[in-house]
Amino acid sequence: MLNKATLILRKTMKTLFHREEGVTAVEYAIVLPLFMSLAIGGFEIGRIYMVNASLEGAITEATRTAMTGNVPDSYSDRSDYIKDIVLSNLDDVGVASGITISMKTYESFANIGEPEPFVDENGNMQYDTGECFSDINNNEGWDDDMGSSGSGGEENIVVMKVDIILPYMTGFMTAMMGGKSATSVSASTAIRNEPFGGSAWEAGTNVICT
Repeated sequence: MLNKATLILRKTMKTLFHREEGVTAVEYAIVLPLFMSLAIGGFEIGRIYMVNASLEGAITEATRTAMTGNVPDSYSDRSDYIKDIVLSNLDDVGVASGITISMKTYESFANIGEPEPFVDENGNMQYDTGECFSDINNNEGWDDDMGSSGSGGEENIVVMKVDIILPYMTGFMTAMMGGKSATSVSASTAIRNEPFGGSAWEAGTNVICT
């Protein structure tokens, strides 16, 4: 025969199996983390897309200004004005730091991203110290990109690139990304300046062999 303690235990377990109180709380506890993950992830992704769209618009507006050469009297440097356009657009979506803006000038679209020409004396297909090279960007050193810093002059080719280090809004997203606290957003474009007057940037012709 079953002792009294066993009978009480069986009765208690039978009662618990047939009770529905608390089921909702258990289900809520199971579903809540998944729901929060999806919600927070959705907010983070939405913000990244918003910043990216703003960045694309900022570059479009800035390069349009670069093409025309129009600069307010309060600016002595066209590059500063162009950068301020980008920064103002990004500030509208809450991005005020972690922004890197670069502009490079070329004589033609074909030169974009190309290295400065050099004499490959040892035939290893790469520049080595001491080999002669054409200092296209006039900085007295060989570069794997011949572009000269700045917004150039009339009819020059200008490449603008903007990189943003965008911190996540929540520590939860940082944890989900393995401790990585930010993501990167970038955009670039290449345009030809209009013939707005003034002098154009010209590639250097100096040959250096040291």
